[in-house]
Order: sequence, then structure tokens, then C-alpha cells
Amino acid sequence: MSRFEKFLAGWSFRSSTPDYAVGDVIEVMVTGDEGDTAVARIGDSTLRIEGAPDDAVNTRVLVAVDAWDEASHAGTGTYRETVGKSAF
Repeated sequence: MSRFEKFLAGWSFRSSTPDYAVGDVIEVMVTGDEGDTAVARIGDSTLRIEGAPDDAVNTRVLVAVDAWDEASHAGTGTYRETVGKSAF
């Protein structure tokens, strides 16, 4: 193994379109809303969050994924709890 290969060992690239399975519970930053529904954008993916509080924008929340479409990289989830505020 070359020094370069040793240096890069364990490195991987992150996708801008992550995929989730129904039932996954993930922590996301709520980036906006569409009407009465909170929205989290994760890379190029979009997750609509049902049941989020009215002041959820710019907070970190736990969401249970209810549906996920791998082709469009979009899904819906159910709000679980707020776990933090934005650092901005």
C-alpha cells in the first residue's frame, strides 16, 4: 500500500442525495415551510415534516420517515421532538 493509499484509507464521499428507509428516525434542520408544512432540505433532497410546531424553522428536530421516493429524493416524515436551535 502506497503512502497516498494509506493517507486516503477510510475516506469516502458523501452523496448530495441521501436515501432513507421508512421508519428511520433522523435529526434534520428545518430550513423553511410550504404553507403549513415544515420542510427540511438535506443536500438536494427534500423532507416535508408533518406535525412540526409553527416556530420550527431554523431548529433541529427529530423526524420519523413515513415515506421516501428514491427517484425524486423527496419524502414525508412525522415530527418527534425539537432537539436544538440554529447556530446562526
